[in-house]
Amino acid sequence: MKMVKHKEWIAKIHRLKNIRESRYKKICLDKNERTSKFKKTFLKKIISTLDSTSIIKYPEVYNLYKALSRLHKLNTDHIVVTAGIDGAIKSSFELFVSKGDRVIVLKPTFAMLEIYCKIYRAKKISINYDEKLNLDINYLIKSINRSVSLIVIANPNSPTGTLISISNMERIIKKANKFRIPILVDEAYYGFSNVTVFPLLKKYNNLILSRTFSKDYGLAGLRVGYIISNTKLAKLYFNVKPMYEVNSIGVLISTLLLKNSIVRKKYISQTNKGLKLLIKYLKNNNISFIKTHANFIYIDLGKKINYFYKKLYKNGILAKKGMGIKGYDNYLRITLGPPGQMKKIISKLNKFKN
Repeated sequence: MKMVKHKEWIAKIHRLKNIRESRYKKICLDKNERTSKFKKTFLKKIISTLDSTSIIKYPEVYNLYKALSRLHKLNTDHIVVTAGIDGAIKSSFELFVSKGDRVIVLKPTFAMLEIYCKIYRAKKISINYDEKLNLDINYLIKSINRSVSLIVIANPNSPTGTLISISNMERIIKKANKFRIPILVDEAYYGFSNVTVFPLLKKYNNLILSRTFSKDYGLAGLRVGYIISNTKLAKLYFNVKPMYEVNSIGVLISTLLLKNSIVRKKYISQTNKGLKLLIKYLKNNNISFIKTHANFIYIDLGKKINYFYKKLYKNGILAKKGMGIKGYDNYLRITLGPPGQMKKIISKLNKFKN
């Protein structure tokens, strides 16, 4: 049977299928999600505001826009809600990238950038990290010319956990602005770095900032994010959005979290305490590690990496091997969480280290 007509290059894209084994009953420290459950008091608030309307009616997103407007002290015309930062990136490709266009990205970085470059047939210009996890900022800036259609920079970046200073970010944005090139700055991990290009939004009309509720807010399963930019660019993003930006449950819980900001603040605080506890253990046991600007840490386990990984897996704990950079194959990435979570990791490291 002959295949129906289709875009032939799409068939050549390799995507991993969804995992068949559920992660839900495990301690998931492999994807930088919230690692601890919400308190029952907050869950009761969610349930009390949830009714059949949220399920049977199409989403009403305006309350989330208003809440984000209050948070950032901006008119809603500057904001567009997206299906996570992934949605913001896809909209950016839809808006700015045509076949053969050049797109500047970091390497390694969020995996979907590679996929979107292939889908939209763009030429990816990768700015690589060296073996010390440094970026050649001057080379990045030199790579910006009128042939580039889009720049996407995650700051902090994942999986490296590294951070570009605001002064260097401004150099990049300024050079891009010279050629009227849009730059999307992915600040998924802002809650853990507290470093942002937000103050530069008024200064540069090529800047788009994206945030997500997946990390410090802990709503990875709901796929809610948003972009902030000047009103002209925000209008373009609004024009390419789906009929409804996100689902009703995502709107409801995201809005509720913005009204109950203490939930997010406590989680960040507890995660920082967990980090201190884990670092103290690693130092006391002479275990090398890399502290990042995000909510994860890298632990150097040397030749025991596979042994540790398998032992953790058998004990219901998921972690991530490597970083995608030469020289870091023996590092285990662990998502950070409250002290109780980190004590479980410490106990396993203690048990398996000999």
